[in-house]
Amino acid sequence: MERIGKQLKSETVVDRLAFDRGQFKSKGGFTRLNKTFDGELEDILSEINGAIWEEIS
Repeated sequence: MERIGKQLKSETVVDRLAFDRGQFKSKGGFTRLNKTFDGELEDILSEINGAIWEEIS
């Protein structure tokens, strides 16, 4: 979660592609993180990004 938070600070939108680059790629990328979140990472990211954009607008 800490790495995701740092990514959110550097890029407003964190999506599947972001997890297959940089620090996430070296730790297994999207596939590994998705397993950590029981296959629900895309849904979680969608909720986070939706909440961020809701606050901005």
